[in-house]
Amino acid sequence: MQKSIIVIGIIVILAIAAYAALGSQNQKNTQNLSNNLNWHTDLNSAIDEAKKTGKNVIVDFYAPWCSACTYLDEDTFQDPQVQEKLNKNYIIAKIDIDRNPDLASKYKVYAVPTIIFMDSSGNEIKRQEGYIPPEEFLQMI
Repeated sequence: MQKSIIVIGIIVILAIAAYAALGSQNQKNTQNLSNNLNWHTDLNSAIDEAKKTGKNVIVDFYAPWCSACTYLDEDTFQDPQVQEKLNKNYIIAKIDIDRNPDLASKYKVYAVPTIIFMDSSGNEIKRQEGYIPPEEFLQMI
């Protein structure tokens, strides 16, 4: 009986360690995939910059474990036309909902990825939930 509890405990610890390692790797990939984009990781600093520049804000709410979020990074945000338009016309922020649950709750983010378009004061204009291909995203921006 005691051996069974110890074995179960070891399995749980290994599962948690594996999940943490995979989550960390996904987060590293997300940061590296968007290296041609100037992402803010703090929404307040993004809004402050938007106020100074008069640009609108695009916020990508994501999670490291989200495969659609990873695909959005690998496909849509790697598109050269998307990158050019984002860099030229917007202040962009990438917010991890696992690390910022209060912010996700404030903006009513119930699914990831969720992209929220804001004016330069931080007021929501529109939102897009789920993956969106580069061609459609370009039409939105």
